Amino acid sequence: MTRGENKQTFATLFVDDEEKAQKYFRMAYANDFPVLTAGSVPEALEILEQRGDEIAVLITDQRMPGQQGVDLLKRAREEWPEIVRILTTAYSDLDDAITAVNRGEILRYVTKPWDIQALRLELRHAMDFFILRRERDQLLAEKIGVRRRMAQSDRLVGLLGIIAGLEHLRHAPYAVAAWVRDSRISASDEQPAAVDLELWGLEVREALDLMQLHRSLRALDASVQSGFPDRLDLFELLRHAGVIVEGGAAEVAARGDLVTPMIRTLARLAGDPATACWERDAPGGEKAALTIRVTGSGTMASSFTEHVSAGGLDAGLLGSYLIAWHHGGTLKATVGGGQRQFVLTLPEQPDTVVLPEPDENTLAGLFSMLEDWE
Repeated sequence: MTRGENKQTFATLFVDDEEKAQKYFRMAYANDFPVLTAGSVPEALEILEQRGDEIAVLITDQRMPGQQGVDLLKRAREEWPEIVRILTTAYSDLDDAITAVNRGEILRYVTKPWDIQALRLELRHAMDFFILRRERDQLLAEKIGVRRRMAQSDRLVGLLGIIAGLEHLRHAPYAVAAWVRDSRISASDEQPAAVDLELWGLEVREALDLMQLHRSLRALDASVQSGFPDRLDLFELLRHAGVIVEGGAAEVAARGDLVTPMIRTLARLAGDPATACWERDAPGGEKAALTIRVTGSGTMASSFTEHVSAGGLDAGLLGSYLIAWHHGGTLKATVGGGQRQFVLTLPEQPDTVVLPEPDENTLAGLFSMLEDWE
């Protein structure tokens, strides 16, 4: 949809079982806007299925063989609610027309026989109403988009402030950057209600979410000890979490008190049934790493709260990113083809991986990603 749409951009669909009525309607109004005609409810529905996005006004006779006009209008209201609906009816059928108005199935009714000029005015008003409503919806969508980007930007600022206060988790800004890239800070959140665009309810909920996140990440950070003294079999942890694994042992040096809840989180979020496989990169040497792929039937988290809802050592999906980067590894989440996959890579020698502090360009790149999201 673009601004500047006019009456000639959209069509009117006229439905009447009399071919003569269809012919006269085309002759009377084809110069005002594109006219489509149908002789029955099934034929009209077929046109709507194929060209519904081109139609602004649906005007139908009430009495037709088989299904009646109100049947068509009720179906149109359910499946093409943006189309303006008008019923033409004889005086003897006014009760049906009044009922349709009361049910919201039509904008108005026109009695037969109809006056050409009077009906032209009705159709023009209906077309104007359709276009104004589309422009209103576009403005509201733009306002919602701006509001969502502002909320995401504020959320990122708050999150970076929390991360800056963590003392023990290594490489936390890089973990946040990867989480933002994969989850888009829950860009898949449901559209906020119109009232949220004006009132403070959205900000209150946002503050509560960030406060909960702050508590969870502080608990996670406080639990971190120096060094990576444990030798863990990630596949054994996955089996305990109910994941079907392929292959033998997959061992890495790590902190068991951190990696164990991370594996449980990934198994839970992957969905059931989940499977896992692994591969070893650059065997031997300081850069050797183990990559685990956990695949399930789950979908990407649908809200910010789901990413950070768990407390303590399990700080939701974001906590898993932080634990992976603390170990000098990486984590990537993807969704596609009805599957959700986590790719976790951990180095065999975490102590040898030390990343520099992020600079201004790194942070600028994070915020620039927000501008590309819808």
